[in-house]
Order: sequence, then C-alpha cells, then structure tokens
Amino acid sequence: MASGVLLQWLGHACFVLKLLTSGLTVVIDPFPAERVGYKPISVKADVILITHGHFDHNYLQAVQGKPIVIDKPGENKLNGLRVIGYKTSHGQGRGDNIVFVIEAEGLRIAHCGDLGVLPSKEDVKSVGRIDVALIPVGGYFTIDAQQAWQLVEMVKPKVVIPMHYRHPKSKITVLAPVDDFLKGKKNVKRFKGNSVTLHKNKLPKTTEIWVLEAP
Repeated sequence: MASGVLLQWLGHACFVLKLLTSGLTVVIDPFPAERVGYKPISVKADVILITHGHFDHNYLQAVQGKPIVIDKPGENKLNGLRVIGYKTSHGQGRGDNIVFVIEAEGLRIAHCGDLGVLPSKEDVKSVGRIDVALIPVGGYFTIDAQQAWQLVEMVKPKVVIPMHYRHPKSKITVLAPVDDFLKGKKNVKRFKGNSVTLHKNKLPKTTEIWVLEAP
C-alpha cells in the first residue's frame, strides 16, 4: 500500500489530512460556512485538532463520526499518528494559540493556527524539522505577510501552504489577500484543485510555496 498523506484545504484555516496507509483522517480548525464563507464542511474524521477556541476554528458540528478532539498542548499518539501541540500566542489580548506538528508517514506537517507572535529561534530549534508548514498570511488577527515570510526563513520547510487570508469565497474581509505574501517570490506553484498528495521522498529540495484552490 502506498504511503503518504492526502492533504485537502477546505478554506480559511481548515485542512483535512488522510493517512494513505491506515486511512486515518484528521481535520484541523473546522469553521461554520454560514459565518466564514467557503463551502459547508462535511467530512468524517477520526481526529480533530483545534488550535484555539474562536468560532472560525472550532466548529466541531461540521465533522461527522466520533472523532477524538485534541485542543490542548502536549503529545498524543494514535494509530500511526503522533501529534505534538506547542503553546504559542494569538497576539495581544487574543489569548493562546496552539501550533500542531503532525507526524505521519515519515512527514512532519505543522499547522500554525492563528499564530500572532513569531517564535524565538530557540523555539523553532526545539520543534525540529518541518517538511510542510501551513501558515496564516492574512494579518489583522495573525502574523502578516512579511512576518509569515520571516517564519518561513526561520523554519525552512520544504513546502509552505498559505492559509487564513482574504479570498473571494470568504466573508472575513479584513484579512489581506494571499498575493501580498506571494509578491516577489519566485518559488510559487499554483495548483488546480484543493488537494495534494504528500510523499516523504517527493518533496522539493528547496522551499516552495504551494497555493491551493478553495473548493
């Protein structure tokens, strides 16, 4: 059986990760479409990761099945999956945020949630290698485009997938568009569709920014 992770972007900060070996499905930061925009989420999951308690990231009702919910920092292991949650800051007055590192199929995928304050170099070093980084780039509630690129340069992932930005399908219009983050970058790949399959041995040699289409 082929190993790898099928990654889907459902809009905003919501992603689905499906482990190809076991079929285990992880949903991160589901949202209510009627308030956020994009297509309504309808997915069955084994695990839900919630980076923080705001309405556009913790809409559990959108997810079917009887998933395990992880919404606190720390380490969790289950069925070929290791999840490590790191407590970070959403920004002044906005409370805490969790950066989740998902280890599966030989890959390390980081979902930064609503990261509002850049981590220190020591923090980045302690987290270790990141293959794929899901990073907010829209500013206002989170780090902005310039800070997001600073984070990329600190972490040096193989793949960066921008999220949490203004989009024609989104109702959250205070965010900056993804093009603010992409400006001047040469290593950008735009995908048709909202999903990619990640394989440990097929990652780019140097950092690329992958822009997925919203469903």
